[in-house]
This record gives sequence, C-alpha cells and structure tokens, in this order.
Amino acid sequence: MSDHSSPQWPAEALSLLVDRYERPLLAYASRMLGGDWQEAQDAVQETFLRLCREDRSKIESRIAAWLFSVCRSRVIDMQRTKHSTPIDASKVSLADPAPDVSEVASEEETKNQLSEMVNQLSPRQQEVLRLRMHAGLSYREIAEVTGLTVSNVGFHLHEAVRNLRNSLAVS
Repeated sequence: MSDHSSPQWPAEALSLLVDRYERPLLAYASRMLGGDWQEAQDAVQETFLRLCREDRSKIESRIAAWLFSVCRSRVIDMQRTKHSTPIDASKVSLADPAPDVSEVASEEETKNQLSEMVNQLSPRQQEVLRLRMHAGLSYREIAEVTGLTVSNVGFHLHEAVRNLRNSLAVS
C-alpha cells in the first residue's frame, strides 16, 4: 500500500451511482452520437471506469457534472476518431408494436415534429436542452459540463425554449 493512493469508491457507492446515472448518461451519449446505442454504451462504460480511478474526495460534491463532463469528452473523442456525420433523428426511433395503430401514428407524428423542431435549434441549444431536460442537471452543472458560464447556459436554454414555442405557434 502506498501513502499517495487516492480515496477509493466503495462498491455500494459505485453501484448506487451506476443505478442513478447510467440511463441518463446513455440517453445523453446516444443523442450526441446520432442514436448509436453501441457507441453510447462504450462511452458510458468508459465514463464509469474513469470514475473508479478518480479521487473520490475531489469529485464527490459535483458527481453529476463530473460524470456528464467525462461522458461528453469521451463522445467528442469518439466522434473525432470516426469522423462521424449526424443521423436524421426521425430515422432512429422504432414504433412499439403493442399499442393501437392510430395512437402510435399520432404519437410518432408528434415525436417526429418535436424532434425536427429540436433539430432546428443550434447545436449548443440542443446540448443544454438535453442536459437540462433529459439529464436533469442544474444550470451550474450544465455550465461545468459545457464550459459555458451559468448565465450563458440560461441564455441558451431561454433561446431554445423561445425557438421551440415559436415553431409550435407556426405549425
């Protein structure tokens, strides 16, 4: 044992963190990767592996922002190495065969319409909106993940909502 080892994460704590953050991280990474679920799983797995090696005392107070920041960096690295191109989000979703066909058609149309509206937002607006709505991060945490100021996060979120509201009013 060395004197300079970092405080370790107990297995129970890691298990709770995985239970709490795995799904939101997968959703976030998958969206960033244009719906590539396999790549998203790889990015999230790498995020949790980095967590295991990280000094607990340095990140415990800001764990959500740290996890999303690491995941975001990993996805960006993956995109750089693959030179990936965005995929049309409307081609990613699959209909559930169980519900009534008319319900599915109506829901799918609404989802596609909303997805298209979100796709019209700037990439920055899309990212802060996803971090806020899908991941549930605070403005401060979003600022930490993206490198923006808290007030800039608020501005981008406000603009995203305003743009979506205007798009809905037109349609």
